[in-house]
Amino acid sequence: MASEDVVRRYDYKGDAKRVYDVILAGGVAICPATIGYGIITSDPRKLEKIFLTKQRNATKRHAMVGSYPVHRVLQVVDKLGREIVDHLVLDLDLPLAVIAPFNRDHPMFKKLDDVTMDAASVNGTIAILINAGPFQDELTKLSLADNQPILGSSANISQTGTKYRREDVQPELNAIADISLDYGLLKYNRYARSSTMIDFSGPKPEIVRIGACYEIIKDALWRHWKIETPEDPGLEANPFGHLKHQKPLASLEKLIATPKIAA
Repeated sequence: MASEDVVRRYDYKGDAKRVYDVILAGGVAICPATIGYGIITSDPRKLEKIFLTKQRNATKRHAMVGSYPVHRVLQVVDKLGREIVDHLVLDLDLPLAVIAPFNRDHPMFKKLDDVTMDAASVNGTIAILINAGPFQDELTKLSLADNQPILGSSANISQTGTKYRREDVQPELNAIADISLDYGLLKYNRYARSSTMIDFSGPKPEIVRIGACYEIIKDALWRHWKIETPEDPGLEANPFGHLKHQKPLASLEKLIATPKIAA
């Protein structure tokens, strides 16, 4: 086969190492996940810059870049929660954003200041996306080995929707990124929403956001545990899938009012 006919294979490990080195140096990266492109960093001030550039409101929180091993180490769920997460993630191989209480004594959290922790948690819980694809799995192997937290959110200006092609990410976000990866059209683009998000902190699991693969998740929750979940009203009625919104956070309101601190 001629060299020009060779199909390009993604170098997940090599790409993850390049991105991780940039993040360790305090940089910002735009990276692929199965549910859309994300923008991430480990630097608290750069995280604030991402927040402001995206024009997010004070009800939003930073999410941790994760994987199944990161979830197991950092989050605490009960027996039912463990069964559900393992079935959805391991048996059905679905992307899932898990909201759950977390192990505050883990050394990863020692590297985050109080303001950042405040903006990355809600009532003693954090959100971690699991099964976001092989690149993110490789990146989190590096971060977990170093106990290095990586945080961020979707790579789009707020209220403009998840971006599934690298070229659709807005110029404002490109301008603050130190490295970016283009993995083409991403896997779950047809859902036109980010990940389905489930809160496991209460007496029973609660759907916080309807997203990718929701119809499969909904079926599994009823089929195996007789857990009723809301019907999806559709993209026109609820384009971003949110069923629950948090109260504005004072520190984020201050950040929005005085953006120079993230310059």
